[in-house]
Amino acid sequence: MEMTGMRDGVVCIIPAFNEESTVASIARLAGEHAQVDRVIVVDDGSSDETSERAREVDGVEVIRIEPNRGKGAAMHAGMIASTEPVLLFLDADLVGINPGHIDDLLAPVLKGEADMSVGEFRGGRLHTDLAHILTPSLSGQRAVRRSVLKSLDMDSVGFGIECALTELWETEAIRVKTVILRGVTHRTKEEKRGYWEGVRQRACMFADILRYETGRFRRRLKGNHTSSNQDR
Repeated sequence: MEMTGMRDGVVCIIPAFNEESTVASIARLAGEHAQVDRVIVVDDGSSDETSERAREVDGVEVIRIEPNRGKGAAMHAGMIASTEPVLLFLDADLVGINPGHIDDLLAPVLKGEADMSVGEFRGGRLHTDLAHILTPSLSGQRAVRRSVLKSLDMDSVGFGIECALTELWETEAIRVKTVILRGVTHRTKEEKRGYWEGVRQRACMFADILRYETGRFRRRLKGNHTSSNQDR
């Protein structure tokens, strides 16, 4: 994983929680990509062999967090353990992703056309396609300049991290480009954990998202109220 030319260095950060069946394939794909200089898997308190499977991939670094602290904290742990100016975030449960998709995610940022790229699923499975059509801001597949994230509190938002990134580009006016990831999907929580445990974890995920979005709505109201007072 050597840097080529004068381009910016890229670190791929893969947050993972109980993803022993897929984490190695995602880490290997990223590690073999010519534009990725470093791969860090952050095991967020898994109870399975996620860390062990990730360590089987040559060149991959593994950070283990205990207890489970949420996706945002896992992403932040990878960020502070690295120095590369471009961060590539990939979920550990992806299905159908290939080197071309990584090319597409990195290109806008490495070429200076965007500060952040966001990948949207198309042509994978109907329900994941619909999820990205209805809520594209929730995608976990992103390339982003490190400098953009300096003001973001990633540790406290859990699964609200994608919402936080969306708010960031709205409030900071950073340049964002959407990238279509054709044929890519991911395993659902129900498929990975069993129906009832999957439903429980999905509820926890939506609770994090709702908590963040409620706070975001309040911040908007406060900002509007402050602006109105200043106009008087």
